[in-house]
Amino acid sequence: MKRLFRIGSGLFVYSIIPILSWVVLASVLHDTRIANVFSITYALQFVWMIFKLFFGTGANIRKEKRGDPNAVMNGIFWGTIFAAVVFSIPLCLVDKYISFFGQDVEFYKIFVIYSILQQFVQTLFSFSVEKLYFQDKEKLANIHIFSFNLLNFAALVLTALFSQSALVAVCVTISVLFVYVLALYVWQFQKFRIDFKFFKNLRYVSANIVSAFAMLMIYLFGFKIAFSAGSEYLVALNIAGLCTDTQWDTMGAIETVANVDISKNRYNYRKELKNGYFFTFILICTSILMCYSMALVDKANLAIVTVYLVIQIVDMLTDTFSAILKVFTQIELSASIITGIDLVLKTLRTLISVLLISPYCTEIGQIVSSFLFFGAMLFLRFTKCQVVGGRLVIRRKFGKGEKTMAKIMQILQEQV
Repeated sequence: MKRLFRIGSGLFVYSIIPILSWVVLASVLHDTRIANVFSITYALQFVWMIFKLFFGTGANIRKEKRGDPNAVMNGIFWGTIFAAVVFSIPLCLVDKYISFFGQDVEFYKIFVIYSILQQFVQTLFSFSVEKLYFQDKEKLANIHIFSFNLLNFAALVLTALFSQSALVAVCVTISVLFVYVLALYVWQFQKFRIDFKFFKNLRYVSANIVSAFAMLMIYLFGFKIAFSAGSEYLVALNIAGLCTDTQWDTMGAIETVANVDISKNRYNYRKELKNGYFFTFILICTSILMCYSMALVDKANLAIVTVYLVIQIVDMLTDTFSAILKVFTQIELSASIITGIDLVLKTLRTLISVLLISPYCTEIGQIVSSFLFFGAMLFLRFTKCQVVGGRLVIRRKFGKGEKTMAKIMQILQEQV
């Protein structure tokens, strides 16, 4: 439980500071529209999540499971290069990106540019944090997370307060964060041989990468539909996102602990499930408190906010159970099966979110996918796995008929 809270507290700070930055910046520059940038660029957070999973988490698990001494540093090296290329695309097309959501290009441009650059730097920072987690250095990781995010908040808000210029605030903040990450890279550097084996990382995180890519599509096109419903829905959706996104990010601690413990053969299923639900309950309580407090201050439509919030809470409750089973199945049982299940359900969620003409399209897609995935994990739990001495172990392998789903991910497996 202590490790869960240590990692969770770091992820909480990692997530809450950027959110507070938008809220406070809107107050300092006297324009509440600035806070909406959080939702406008929300989809892009799944881009850096994909990079973190592939070049960070996957590389560290591969080092533990296969003993590859070059895996982690190669992950950081190639992750930095690919992230720079990918994030330059929305940066170069920033006007079209803002117009895609039907927002004012002239007003939002400088803030969206800052958000894109910030997420790029966060991607680089996440590689170092993942390395520390797998070295069992959660306390040191938290020190860096606190330092990085406090610098982000202080540089952005104080510069904007004294200069009253968004351009000055953006330039100073990004410069400070980049220098911090560069110093962290130098501190963690180890000699390594450059290779092209990073595709092997996919074996351990393919399901989460499929999920993150689907989420990118869902929020990129789904939010476009939701925003077109009017400002009342935009405000409610932004509030619900601001008040639950941090909790979702913090819940990542459950999966992080499972990844580390399963890869090191030391996890206890019953203990981690119990701790996970206690942790989730605390996060749900904070979500409710934050959401309604902010809704009352911003005079948002409480009925709309409630719909968004209830769906998020239900999903949190099902995801706690699903997350541990997903990690176990991915690493120990069958990467193809779990990735295939996730691919099918995320495709369904994407179709609902982008084809359903409703301001609740993303939430309807989310809850349908969540219940189906929860059902799939229950099936795996009681047919393929059993609890022995508090540990989850494989009861039997997949049969011939069940392996049909694995063919969906055949190309990914060939890369491994």
